[in-house]
Amino acid sequence: MNSPKPESQGVTGFKFKLLQPFFRHKTLLLGIAIGLGLAVIGSRFFVSDAPETSPATVAETTSSDKGRTVTTAEVELTSVRRMLEATGSVVAQELIPVQSSTNSLQIVQVLAEEGDRVQAGQLLAQLDNSVLRAQYQQAQAAVARTEARLAELRAGARSEEIARAQQAVNSAKAGVRRAEADLALIEKRVERNQLLETEGAIARDRLDEILNQAQTAQATLEQEKARLQEARETLAELQRGTRPETLDQAEAQLAEAKSQVQLITAQLEDTRVTAPRSGVIAERNAKVGDVTAGSNTLFTIIEDGRLDLHLQVPETQRPAVQPGQPVRVTSDADPNLRLVGRVKRVDPVIEEQSRLATVRVQLPQDAGLQPGMFLRGQIVTSTSPGLTIPIDAALPDDNNEATVFVVQPDETVKATTVTLGEILADNRVEVLEGLEAGDRIVVQGAAYLKDGDLIVDSE
Repeated sequence: MNSPKPESQGVTGFKFKLLQPFFRHKTLLLGIAIGLGLAVIGSRFFVSDAPETSPATVAETTSSDKGRTVTTAEVELTSVRRMLEATGSVVAQELIPVQSSTNSLQIVQVLAEEGDRVQAGQLLAQLDNSVLRAQYQQAQAAVARTEARLAELRAGARSEEIARAQQAVNSAKAGVRRAEADLALIEKRVERNQLLETEGAIARDRLDEILNQAQTAQATLEQEKARLQEARETLAELQRGTRPETLDQAEAQLAEAKSQVQLITAQLEDTRVTAPRSGVIAERNAKVGDVTAGSNTLFTIIEDGRLDLHLQVPETQRPAVQPGQPVRVTSDADPNLRLVGRVKRVDPVIEEQSRLATVRVQLPQDAGLQPGMFLRGQIVTSTSPGLTIPIDAALPDDNNEATVFVVQPDETVKATTVTLGEILADNRVEVLEGLEAGDRIVVQGAAYLKDGDLIVDSE
């Protein structure tokens, strides 16, 4: 059965692998030939001394002529994955720069290194905040004072304060009464002395002195009345409670004090350089002692540790690549690196000079990869049934062709030229032309056979 020849990659590598057992077999054959030659030469010297051939020796020779012992296998119809090989570099899906929102502050602590996995909000570096902490304490104290004052105003006057105000009113009333009595007395003296001055009984200076006393008494009375009015207003205010305007003013002062605390709190928070997203630290530029500037990047984070592999494929093979196809990823630098990614998308733009298209492959997280790494990818472009044989059964020729010995019904072998396709992971190779499913072929011992030889299957 003939199957269509796929667009196979890595043919040179395949031939090299196939030639290795061939070279080993060729060396062995050369050794056997030399040994046989020496044996023939030696027989010429010792032929006269050789004993006559016994019946047992004849029987053993006859038994060896029954055929060469080999192992065989059947041609199988299996699922064959078509591969497209390409190379490319690891690129971060999203690189997030981390900068300080506060300028001119010194870095006092660095808490993350390159390669560390961090969570969103995790502290990466601490800036000097000693001045801000002192300002914060002052602002907190101002809030406490304003809250206490407002609470006092809302609670109103205490009974002791009202009692003291009432006493002040009573004292002011008594003072008014004394001043009124003193004024009435001095007014009577003024009347008498005015009469005496008219009659010439006293001098004018004496009258003026009494008139001055009357004016002083009048002024004292006015002062006592004013004190009484003030005491009454204070008592009325205490009895009435705090005015709304006073409460509003106190509340405004409290709000201002709290806003100052919030402002300093925000400034303190800015001294903490935190991770804006979860991911892996790709680069760390922050150093203890450095002074921050808004344009400087302190850290670079690979968001969620997500990396892509950007493979370059020829323009002609671009249609074979579709999103979702699995990709086997390996590294020349690390033979143990074996990953499986998946095609995320194919860039629509073809590079003008190289005529290559970029295939973006999503890599698994936590694979220990770094941006910039050079990797190889095998894109599984399709899966279809195909004939496969063990790779040791094929003796390589030229142009993806090889010789396979097919076992005939009479246990002889027939040298058959086949066309090879994909090399599979389990030491098997695809056969595109030359064999049918169920054919029995020689695996071990094929290098020592020629067309028509008789074989014995060791299995």
